[in-house]
Amino acid sequence: MHTKTATSRQPIGGAETYFIRSGYRSRTEVEYFLDETDDTVIWQPDVYPYAAARAQELGRDVVIDIGCGRAGKLASLAGEYPAWSYIGVDLGDNLVWCRDNHPFGEWIDVDLESAERLPIDPSLVRRSIVVCSDVIEHLMNPMPALSLIRGLLMEGSAAAVLSTPARECRSGYDAPGPPRNPSHVREWASDEFQALLRASGFEIHYAGLTRSDDASNGLSTQLLLVGSGEVEGEQR
Repeated sequence: MHTKTATSRQPIGGAETYFIRSGYRSRTEVEYFLDETDDTVIWQPDVYPYAAARAQELGRDVVIDIGCGRAGKLASLAGEYPAWSYIGVDLGDNLVWCRDNHPFGEWIDVDLESAERLPIDPSLVRRSIVVCSDVIEHLMNPMPALSLIRGLLMEGSAAAVLSTPARECRSGYDAPGPPRNPSHVREWASDEFQALLRASGFEIHYAGLTRSDDASNGLSTQLLLVGSGEVEGEQR
């Protein structure tokens, strides 16, 4: 993993643009993302192993996956750590598929753009680490999801692992938008996304770049570890 991130070449926007620079065009509508991809390419291959390593370091044995899709990577973790507990959070057909095909987890159907909190046993939250991998860019309004994640941290989750495309590494820092991927509403440059997280009440313990996929091995995805307090063993 690579720790260097972009620095702003233009003024970062404010809360009204989710801290993306002025002039960037987000999508005004986006279709539901049905997680139907083949297995020839693994996207964000290092995010869940990174989260599992942090969980082990922090003594946690519950993984809460916000926007889990069909939970293929969560299933891989369940195979490697069968004694852990897994909670997948998503909406609609993705959750129906998980309930029908994954016997190992608890599956919670929640609209990430409107939910105020998650119906998770507090004792599980206190044993957990949170993952939200390449989800934020799919949301018209990312603030409720970020609020849910911060709420879990305030309730005792050890940390949250977030990933999202790094615009400066894909279409370019000054790309006018919207993203090339039709299921993405917007994509943040690294400095913009970190500004959004800090304004949302997170403390950033690690921020760097990781592989987008296991075919190109290009470092074009942001990877962040955040919390509501210091996490032992991590340095920014």
